[in-house]
Amino acid sequence: MTSYDPSEAARKAREAQASRAADPPPPPPPARVKDPLPYCIYTTVCLICWVASPSLAITFFAGLALRKYWRAWRAGLSKSDCLLGDPRRVMVYLAALMLAGAGYTIWHLMS
Repeated sequence: MTSYDPSEAARKAREAQASRAADPPPPPPPARVKDPLPYCIYTTVCLICWVASPSLAITFFAGLALRKYWRAWRAGLSKSDCLLGDPRRVMVYLAALMLAGAGYTIWHLMS
């Protein structure tokens, strides 16, 4: 039968505590990148309104949405909640609308 030694138990408890303190804390979970879906929605609304309004609004909102999607994509966004899914496809859509809106505005001002 082994005898209980309080100093031995205290030593083991201190060693266990020291080993737990020496372990690095677990890394924080990765931050979720916010999907700039509202900007895609605003651009689509402007596209629908383009029939009755100047194209300057679609140029502005598409440029703003493109900038937000570009930043989100660079930060790690790999799937968008937009109907197009892939942020790169969304950016192509937004760039095409921005260029079309700017082109129409310039054409309208020139004629």
